[in-house]
Amino acid sequence: MIAHPSDFARQRLLSQNLNNSVLRAFAILELFDDTRTEISAAKVARELGVNAITAHRFLKTLEHVGAITAVSRGRYRPGYKLIHIAATAGDAHHVALRLQPTLNELARAANESAMATLFDGRYVICIATAMSERAVAFAARVGARLEAYATANGKIWLSNLSETALKFYLTNVPREAFSERTLVTSDDLLAEIKATRERGYATNSGEREDDLTAVAVPVKSRDGDMVASMSVFGPSNRFDQKASARSVTLLQKAASGVTALF
Repeated sequence: MIAHPSDFARQRLLSQNLNNSVLRAFAILELFDDTRTEISAAKVARELGVNAITAHRFLKTLEHVGAITAVSRGRYRPGYKLIHIAATAGDAHHVALRLQPTLNELARAANESAMATLFDGRYVICIATAMSERAVAFAARVGARLEAYATANGKIWLSNLSETALKFYLTNVPREAFSERTLVTSDDLLAEIKATRERGYATNSGEREDDLTAVAVPVKSRDGDMVASMSVFGPSNRFDQKASARSVTLLQKAASGVTALF
């Protein structure tokens, strides 16, 4: 027997240290599928094992934030917010597919690992990666979120923000030191961003992980907008200045080559 997504949702409700209200909200959204495009309060109450009042309250809250929309009294379908989120996820997948062959070639040419990221305003998100064939190599997990201020990919994104957006980031995003090299003060980070803008690429030397070094460049569209970042990274004991310089050259050539794709 194939379990319905709501079965898994109910199991997750038993997990501790999680917010049950959030889990229930997602359990409701998981009731939608290819064959069920509308749901009712009665259906939610039955599937989630809650009373009608609770089901109605959850549905009205989801409607308020745009996750679902009412089609008739007591019946709902997915709303504009879910469509927007799905489109955003689709865009990331689209960029990842276009960059994956380039990352594979970068990893081969640099003999180190490579990755591509997007930026959500606070973190960079790994959307694609390629592993070095070396016996010892760093790996990046697709979907991982990394602090922008402490990574090469993040700093190249920050260097391409407008002054208004950068000021908002520095004012509102908390920063902690992952190592003694992490740049946490606004003055230090601004100086690094200025240097990054001037040279056209970003660096990271043990700022998040003590023994990791990385370089990153922007990927821009034909209109000049930044659409992603790409980096090459490896253990600091072998990713020295010469290896970094060579990787920057490879990255810049690769970024130039994919501009036509965007």
